[in-house]
Amino acid sequence: MEIRLLRYFLVVANEGNITRAAEKLYITQPTLSRQMNQLEEEAGAPLFKRPMRRVELTEEGLLLKRRAEEIVALVGKTKPGIG
Repeated sequence: MEIRLLRYFLVVANEGNITRAAEKLYITQPTLSRQMNQLEEEAGAPLFKRPMRRVELTEEGLLLKRRAEEIVALVGKTKPGIG
């Protein structure tokens, strides 16, 4: 799993909407959707529920969110300017 994808995942989780997250990340919505699908494949489980233009985290998504926050924080402490 790439740190970049974990950061993208956190923005999607916090925004609750892939389109808004893509705008915040300055990437296109199809690109972000594709990358979130790739992350779900890597995780081996669905990370999102996708009701009506929103995304909600599944139990696996909630667990990944906690871990991703820890990982991104550790990377930031290890490599100043990256976190």
